[in-house]
Amino acid sequence: MRPVLAALIVVGAVTADVRAQPKPVAPRAEEPKPVTSEEIERLRREIEREARSSLEFLFDGHTETGGLNDKLSFLGLGVRLNLKRGSDTTLHATARYTPYTTEGGVVEEWATSLSLGARTRRSERVQYEWEAGAVRFSNERWDGVGLLRVEVRSSERLRYSVGASRTLVEESMLSAVGLEPVLGPFAGERVGGVTDNRLGVGGTWQLPMRVDLVGEAAVGVYTGSNVGSNFFKRVGGGPGWNAIAKAPDEALSLLRVGAWFEYFGFDEDRFGYGGASLVSARNRLVPLSELGSDGIPPDPAPPHPGVGGYFSPERFTSVVGRVELRGRLSPDVDYSLTAFLGTQSYTGADRSSAGGVTAVVTLRAGERIVLPVSYAWDNYGPFQQQALKARIGILF
Repeated sequence: MRPVLAALIVVGAVTADVRAQPKPVAPRAEEPKPVTSEEIERLRREIEREARSSLEFLFDGHTETGGLNDKLSFLGLGVRLNLKRGSDTTLHATARYTPYTTEGGVVEEWATSLSLGARTRRSERVQYEWEAGAVRFSNERWDGVGLLRVEVRSSERLRYSVGASRTLVEESMLSAVGLEPVLGPFAGERVGGVTDNRLGVGGTWQLPMRVDLVGEAAVGVYTGSNVGSNFFKRVGGGPGWNAIAKAPDEALSLLRVGAWFEYFGFDEDRFGYGGASLVSARNRLVPLSELGSDGIPPDPAPPHPGVGGYFSPERFTSVVGRVELRGRLSPDVDYSLTAFLGTQSYTGADRSSAGGVTAVVTLRAGERIVLPVSYAWDNYGPFQQQALKARIGILF
């Protein structure tokens, strides 16, 4: 996970709803239109979908550019059971299988996980969610993940959230799974297996003229075997204008234009692989039977990064413009499209362009099947990332 997608780990995690989908302020009331029988039926179907339990089949693909140490690919498969308990509580259980591979399949590992959680609305103003899970890796490593978050809508114009989370840092094989060198300073020991532990807050403040301000902040620490504890801080935010804000069944229900500023920084640069590198200091491939003989120092000594395998500059800043479109192409097809473009700068690199796009299409087949598919691409940080996600939801 690179900068803007950076994990919600050790404590923290700002709700994605707060940042990604701020509630549009309703436009000035117009002369009411007659309600058709088709609209009534569509509303009935949507209410029923929200009230029903579901079984989801999950597909998560990820790839990125980079060298042998950096380039991590995976295609995760899973199943998720969502059980409705009344109108205010949803319980869920998720099982996943994720195979990880480096470029050319030099290293191949896998992880299986099981998590349990719930989302509960305590009132019209307060809701919370929690999740706890365990992950087992093919190298016999175990780890725990989870989150706890409370969202408060204190008024019609102000919403905020506070939360804590622990997630895997899936940026390289070293950070996501960990490696066990045969030689060198870590011979016979596990290196890597990094988690992001964070505490975060976020909020949205609606202003007049369909303008709002969104902000979030987090502090936390990245931890792992033989990679030290790396403290970080992060802040982001910016204004947005809902140029078009209509009912969700319109062909174009939302057109949102805004700007986003982001800053984060780590105490140590841990974007190195010394002592567990697949490429030696002389740029030669290191056989797995000789892993650890790379000759690269593992300790951070600027400008030389320490071992860790994750993007962790002392300073990262970006300023981008964002455009978001949402709407319904037909009674059974929803879409959303978000694009951003701007600049980024981080320690050790000149200022460069930053851009990305996320597209989501949700298909509904009859009363029981929902299929959301999303694709995301961005070039935040030193590499480019792509992600493809699909869900097949069966309501019952």
